Amino acid sequence: MESTFINIGFFVTYILLLLAIVASLAFPLIQTFGNLKAAKGALLGIGLVLVIFFISYMVSPAETGPFYERFGVSPSLSKLIGGGLVATYLFFFAAAASILYASVMKFFR
Repeated sequence: MESTFINIGFFVTYILLLLAIVASLAFPLIQTFGNLKAAKGALLGIGLVLVIFFISYMVSPAETGPFYERFGVSPSLSKLIGGGLVATYLFFFAAAASILYASVMKFFR
């Protein structure tokens, strides 16, 4: 009898989790597309991040070697990993440059 209540509890929990996921994805989209003029900056930022990821993926090599073969990394996965690393480097240097720019501009004010 106890296992029946536990199973029902898990079922209800899964349904509520699914509803929470759907709501957390749907409501921001509804707000964004409801007022595109106010969301223009955020959409441009998301677009810029996607462009950086795309360019990073395109410039990364799809090479494999003994290390990759030992762990079963395919050329396409190698290209994806390389693209992620290149994007991380670009975002790090962009953050460092923005911090440096803000510090220099604050100094001259």
